[in-house]
Amino acid sequence: MKGGMTLPDKRTGEAPIKIKESRTDGAVRALREWIFAHGLKSGDLLPSESQLCAELKVGRNSLREAVRTLRATGVLEVKQGAGTYVGVLSLKSMSDELIFHSRLTIDDHGTYLRYLSEVRESLEQGLLTNLVTEGLKPDLEALERILAKMDEEAKSGFVTSATDREFHEELLAPLKNPLSILLLEVFWRIFDELLDTKYDPAAASKTADRHHAILLAIKASDPRGARIALHSHFDGLRNRIGGRDFKID
Repeated sequence: MKGGMTLPDKRTGEAPIKIKESRTDGAVRALREWIFAHGLKSGDLLPSESQLCAELKVGRNSLREAVRTLRATGVLEVKQGAGTYVGVLSLKSMSDELIFHSRLTIDDHGTYLRYLSEVRESLEQGLLTNLVTEGLKPDLEALERILAKMDEEAKSGFVTSATDREFHEELLAPLKNPLSILLLEVFWRIFDELLDTKYDPAAASKTADRHHAILLAIKASDPRGARIALHSHFDGLRNRIGGRDFKID
């Protein structure tokens, strides 16, 4: 397959420089364009390997490399014995990369984790503000049940990440924004993998209290109070990071 792109010559600014495209890159581009052109959606089955080779005019090895590349990024999903499918949106590769770089920088007093906590808080602050200002109400009874479970966990000395996550997912459910939950899942996974669950009754009690404060602000339709309560909640996460409460030796 022939292909590539042209860029102006940096020395003269005139004559274009041809950048040669590898066969694999060309196959990746062709396969993506084929998916778009045929209107495939997440979960749709791709044709057989031989049919794709004929339609894309690429060799079998180039196609397999293209599938391998797109599989690694989540664009495609290969099911043994069933075929190759258009992948479902997932940000696992992003969380894998962030976890890797967090481990690389863990000796720098958790700086990278603090950066991640700031981004996560900014995202949740914006979503929470939208929830209140748009007059959307979450399932208050469901949130009360989750908080009751959180209170019981706090008595045991720690609040599980699963309960914390359940609270935030239920809280933001009225926004009907699945992408926001996917992004938050990236952060949940990172902190679950890198931070220890530590027995600390006082900290656990504060965590539960901070979630109660968030719910009270939501009930009062108080966006400022909700932001303050959420910021206080993230103070607990920052304290854990600053205390080097890491799973990494």
